[in-house]
Amino acid sequence: MMKQKERIQRLLKGERVTPPLRALWKHFPIVDRIPRRFIDRTIAFQERFQWDFIKLNFNGLYSVEDWCPGVRWPSHELEVGVVEDFAIKQPKDWLVLEPLHPKHGALGRERYVTEAVLRRYQGTVPIIATIFSPLTTAIKMCGDPLFTHMKESPKELHRGLEVITQTTVAFVEELKKLGVDGFFFATQLADSERLTLPLYREFGTAYDLAVTETALRGTWFNVFHLHGMQPMFQLVSQYSFQAVNYHDRRCGIPLKKAREFTEAVLIGGLDEYGAIQKDQEEAVKRELRDALNQLPDAKLILGPGCVVPVGIPEDRFLWVSNFSG
Repeated sequence: MMKQKERIQRLLKGERVTPPLRALWKHFPIVDRIPRRFIDRTIAFQERFQWDFIKLNFNGLYSVEDWCPGVRWPSHELEVGVVEDFAIKQPKDWLVLEPLHPKHGALGRERYVTEAVLRRYQGTVPIIATIFSPLTTAIKMCGDPLFTHMKESPKELHRGLEVITQTTVAFVEELKKLGVDGFFFATQLADSERLTLPLYREFGTAYDLAVTETALRGTWFNVFHLHGMQPMFQLVSQYSFQAVNYHDRRCGIPLKKAREFTEAVLIGGLDEYGAIQKDQEEAVKRELRDALNQLPDAKLILGPGCVVPVGIPEDRFLWVSNFSG
């Protein structure tokens, strides 16, 4: 029986792999800031479902945690953290932002988690670490005033983005030293509902490329996640990722249409807010079959458009992990 690493390697070579590849990921609130418990939970999740890759799903605010003092952390497992006191309140705050050390604080914690999961699965299951685009980290630490800063204080914002990029690149380098197979690079603003393409090119692209060129060098399985309902697929050709993930079931761009933009492996097919949330097993299986039928080249990993909501009972994930086509 092929190990997950071999299955993905064959898929990347253009070979048909059966049963189809599958992966779901979710947050683990409460435990995701307690390293030993987070490691154990990640391993238990993989052992139960045997996904074809492990996306290390650090808490969604890890990249700003040490810059933002006012985070309200969840009190139960159905909540996620929320920034209540932004680090950047006015443009001049970007000018005093200092880089974070990749071995200290929240970044050091996620480095420790990564090392432990790698010890368990390296060489058998691909391990990819979640990183955010610098502009995504910027809005997490500033909120919507970021859009005003783009127009009225671009110099200050660019300086802040340089610091975020420096920090992200240093973190990527540390994880590469540990031996990660690749990265899940998430951008939440490459979305025409939130930003114009020219503005993204001005404040996003150069910083993205500084991170992704480092991330892709020496790794072999990397995923570009386009978050949002109007994803900027025009950008995909600039980013040489092996796989692309987006909200195919929710944004109106089916997988077969996305194939016109990229030859990369596509990850999707499951509406994480659809039938699986409504406890409709047969409807989930119809979604998965339809996804396979959309791509005659079979360059597909069945998965969600984004993180699966924390409130969905994990027993339903068996519908995906046991799906045979």
